Amino acid sequence: MRRSIRLVSLVTAGLATSGGFIYGAHSWDPSDFGVVRIGRAVLTTAAITYDYLMTLRSVPPATQEYDIIISQVEPRPLPVHARSARRLLDLCCANRGTYIKLGQHLGALEYLLPPEYTSTLGVLHSRAPSTPLPDVLHIIQEELGKETSELFAQFEETPLGAASLAQVHRAVLRDGQTVAVKVQHPKVRKQSSRDIVIMEILLHMVQTVFPQFDFMWLVEEAKKNLPQELDFLTEGRNAEKMAHMVRKFPFLKIPHIHWDLSTERVLVMEYMEGGQANDLQYMKRNNIDVDQVSRALGQMYSEMIFVHGFVHCDPHPGNVLVRQSEGSRGPEIILLDHGLYQELTDNFRLNYCHLWQALLAADMAGVRRYSQRLGAGDLYPLFACMLTARSWDSVNRGIDRGPVSTEEAQEIRSNAAAYLPQISQLLASVPRQMLLLLKTNDLLRGIETALHTNASASSFLSMSRCCIRAVARHRRQTATSFWSYAHISISESLHLGQLQLYELLLWARTCWLRRWLTLLVHWISYSI
Repeated sequence: MRRSIRLVSLVTAGLATSGGFIYGAHSWDPSDFGVVRIGRAVLTTAAITYDYLMTLRSVPPATQEYDIIISQVEPRPLPVHARSARRLLDLCCANRGTYIKLGQHLGALEYLLPPEYTSTLGVLHSRAPSTPLPDVLHIIQEELGKETSELFAQFEETPLGAASLAQVHRAVLRDGQTVAVKVQHPKVRKQSSRDIVIMEILLHMVQTVFPQFDFMWLVEEAKKNLPQELDFLTEGRNAEKMAHMVRKFPFLKIPHIHWDLSTERVLVMEYMEGGQANDLQYMKRNNIDVDQVSRALGQMYSEMIFVHGFVHCDPHPGNVLVRQSEGSRGPEIILLDHGLYQELTDNFRLNYCHLWQALLAADMAGVRRYSQRLGAGDLYPLFACMLTARSWDSVNRGIDRGPVSTEEAQEIRSNAAAYLPQISQLLASVPRQMLLLLKTNDLLRGIETALHTNASASSFLSMSRCCIRAVARHRRQTATSFWSYAHISISESLHLGQLQLYELLLWARTCWLRRWLTLLVHWISYSI
């Protein structure tokens, strides 16, 4: 224990004195987040590490008693979890930029981390600080070469919203079109690479003290994804590529990009309005069918993941808006913020398809085989639970047999704390492609939970259809004869037909039940 405390102290002192070197001599001004910025990160990490060391000082690591203490949840949660989560939140809000981005990532992993962390860090999706207007106008002029007044007939001073890397203002072009102007925060590009260096050093320090917790995947993901997210031209290209891929869905709307007014740090796009996808009261006020919203989300994400392997990986409620379509043809989904995408390799995508098919069929041999192909090893039961956000009993029975009960939801959250060392080990061993998919799954489940549409049959049907289509397409590409090609196509049509028949039966049963209940209500009212 003394050795660990001494190690924390030495590393803290070393990092604090090297802050000026890493950020550069010009960053010593506290307002430019120089030594103050790195000092916050170092001191927060040291405080959290010391707090856990003191809490667990009398308990031998890698023992059952250690696991019980570290995984305490309601009704007797471990106070160090809550204290540490608050410290992380304060650090993210103070250092902004990259820190908020990683805090949002952690806050989205609702079924993978202790609830104290996810509930505390989850507020970062709506609490990112904004950049003062003069700095915003300066960036626009610097990037586009003209004053804002020359480019826009109107430009709203108050941002519509602020995120970790940028903020958005509504404006009107000279030709009368209303647009959304996304402007990158002024210092985030310069600071991001330095922030990642500091985070990597600090996480190495934490891993030295607590070897069973491996969170280096966080830094690896940030290294890969941040450069893409900081290039708004890449975001624009992603938006256009996605609009083309899912053009068969009339309910999905993606803003048009104004390329003549867009650069790496400024993105001008079509302005679209709607309510956040988790706003149940907005849905009720506007007579929007939440089941249709949930079904549409399931359809478009199944298409992205299983068929195209090109996935929008930041579907938090602020990026997924809903509105009633003209003529009341049903709800429309507006998908925003196309900076963070995951491209899946064919091998990964097909194994992922087979795994979900096995999960939907309660085929435990298939679940084990394809989980292990995706890097889960002997932890495949935990991997299946993480992927589905269901208990192992539910996975064995079939996850489409019924929705998540309150007791099961509580069990899942408890297990996120109880199995934290194994979860961190699993996240370090699966392919990097899986990490953003897990985050995406959790964000989508959060929307479903808010709308009370968890585990609807329609979402499983959409998933099954896309898996069948994806596997059949791959098999056709490798077919060696006309007859094998025809056999694959016929088999695909038969399986899709079975799903269509099953869906019709579900619809008929639902209509019959609705009609029966209506007649019963009328009978009761007449009787009274």
